Amino acid sequence: KKKISKRIGAMYRCKSLLPLKYRKMFANALMLPIFDYLDTIYSKSCRSGLNDLDILYKKVAKIALDVSTRESSLVVYREMGWLPLHLRRQAHLSAYMYRILNGSCPSLFKHKFQYVSGSSRGASNGNLYIPQSNNLKDFTYIGAKHWNVVPLDLRNYSDVKMFSKVYKKRLLASIQENPNYSVDNLFSNAYKIPNVENG
Repeated sequence: KKKISKRIGAMYRCKSLLPLKYRKMFANALMLPIFDYLDTIYSKSCRSGLNDLDILYKKVAKIALDVSTRESSLVVYREMGWLPLHLRRQAHLSAYMYRILNGSCPSLFKHKFQYVSGSSRGASNGNLYIPQSNNLKDFTYIGAKHWNVVPLDLRNYSDVKMFSKVYKKRLLASIQENPNYSVDNLFSNAYKIPNVENG
């Protein structure tokens, strides 16, 4: 958080000197990588710590757009083309799961997951078993939960880059249209796009 805060300070001081285009470039090139670094690991931090990061993330976006701190976060995210931070982590973890299940990671990772069997809807949808987890932090638990909310048609994409691009686009559109959307930084929760049947 210290590194982010320092860069936010530098960004704020020079915002009046840079046009919107370059403020966005600054935010995308120099700020987002810090939030993304090891995010599938730090996502298991306590909710209060994730909430603190969320505040900094919103601040970066609002400085880049030079809007009031009271501006709606959803408006800001739409203008920046950003997902809320918890959904950004979800998209990254889902892409990682895509790689695992499609054999782009060492086989020992894939062997940690099992598809639902039998004649249930979960089996026909290609869902994964969600194992028990006492602390809800086990990767097999979180990974399966996140994979099971991925829209069915996206699971069959042959390219992880296209998978990530389309999933991000759908998540961003969903939160703009869903009146019940709210930020949830609890690491074990996964946001499901409404009206998409995942089983």
